[in-house]
Amino acid sequence: MYRLNRITVIFAFVLVLAGIINCAASESSLSIEQTFQKAKKDYLEKNIDSAAKQIKKGAAYMRAEAVKASSRGKKALDDSARELDKLADDVKKGAVESVKKIEDVFARAYFALAEESYIESTEAWAKKEAVKTGEFLDAANKNLEKGMIWAGQKVEEKTTGTMKKSRELSLKLKQKGRLITEEVGKSLQAIGDEIEKFGKRISSEGLNEK
Repeated sequence: MYRLNRITVIFAFVLVLAGIINCAASESSLSIEQTFQKAKKDYLEKNIDSAAKQIKKGAAYMRAEAVKASSRGKKALDDSARELDKLADDVKKGAVESVKKIEDVFARAYFALAEESYIESTEAWAKKEAVKTGEFLDAANKNLEKGMIWAGQKVEEKTTGTMKKSRELSLKLKQKGRLITEEVGKSLQAIGDEIEKFGKRISSEGLNEK
């Protein structure tokens, strides 16, 4: 009888664990942009509990991304998750007086995502995996663009040009077109520089200096 009960308990635990894993997988597949947009909308409409809940979802997403991230990109994603958790708590306590604070935290989340995508693109290119390089480069570009929108920063002409070339290159890579190694290397370096520059602009220290 004892053995039967033990087996039942173990089986029940496995089922619960499987449910948790499936739930997490489903959650991570949701659009982080939709989550952020809803959080902002709820905050502006004074639906504070819902806004805090959405921000917590964003933190969970970033934490899930950190788990599967490269060693170089993991810290920024973890830091973003913690910052989102704190923001959610502050929102719930009524300690956030401006939507700009929320937007800045979301911008930094996108910086972390852009940085990780960029790292993965360079690692994929080092392995000569053109399609993966293109996919990660495309993700880096999109995350950088969304981050800039949330930060409300004017995009410089040079940055616009770099992002345009990056989009074109990612498309070529995904289509398995013939590319010169030097061309890819220069484009990866250029978008990496833009991501780094954006990160410095939206860092907590940088924003406090304004």
